[in-house]
Amino acid sequence: MNTTSFAKGTTAEDLRLFLALWPILITETEESRQGMEEDKAKLLGGDVAPFAWCSLYELPIRNHIIQALTAIAQNFNEILDPQQILNWLNQLAASQGQVSEIPKVVDLVRQHFDEMEDPSKELAERMRPMLADTFGKAWSLYSTLRCVLYHGCFLNELVDRIRNGDDKALFDAIRIDPTVICCPSVSQRISKATLLRDNRFFAKLKASLNGKLAKREQVNFQKMRLVLEVLHETGATRLSDAHLHELFVEELKLYSGNAKGGGSDKALRKFADTYTRKNTTT
Repeated sequence: MNTTSFAKGTTAEDLRLFLALWPILITETEESRQGMEEDKAKLLGGDVAPFAWCSLYELPIRNHIIQALTAIAQNFNEILDPQQILNWLNQLAASQGQVSEIPKVVDLVRQHFDEMEDPSKELAERMRPMLADTFGKAWSLYSTLRCVLYHGCFLNELVDRIRNGDDKALFDAIRIDPTVICCPSVSQRISKATLLRDNRFFAKLKASLNGKLAKREQVNFQKMRLVLEVLHETGATRLSDAHLHELFVEELKLYSGNAKGGGSDKALRKFADTYTRKNTTT
């Protein structure tokens, strides 16, 4: 087995295990959303606790994760052991790479719930009004990871760029999660456009709300962006051409090394340089 370390002990096998967990997270999130839609009369009725998650996108990713999981834990405080909750949060807080820890913690949470007895009808009814808020917080984590797949950065970072006047980041963020439009950073930009009667801006905003992410939906490229984010968080800066080829072509098999004319390695270098951030902090 190859033991090349690509960033502070992170090997190709570590990355393979991470990529194997990621589709499970996607599937479970989509199944939960479908269940929410099918039972909306019960789960989104008039007695449901207020729920919104856009404020989490204004936070650095570490704070986003911890606040989201803390809120989820509080919603389930009748069936979750407080020490177990603390252990999960400590695992995230202590990790150098938050994105690589999320699937691991989600897997631990799933195992914990699988091992529990089903709640009584009375307890389930007490918890029901909080389910929308719980799913909303989980959806925020799913969305910010989905942003890494398409844009090579967390959704929080797009909001930070919006705060600094980047309209492209605004339109990209809205395509990931339309609730971003409620973030103060975004609403301030929309307010400015309203005062200026900026019709061009509103045309692009409308297109973003109705738009799709088709241009970046090639699955292997999504996985490559995710891997580069994991490596970034664990200390990698700029992998050598040889390491790029070894990781993505030979080990993970996410990129073809047989392009005619010898252009594949150059294209791989360009892709990596585009999505490898210069800073090593989150």
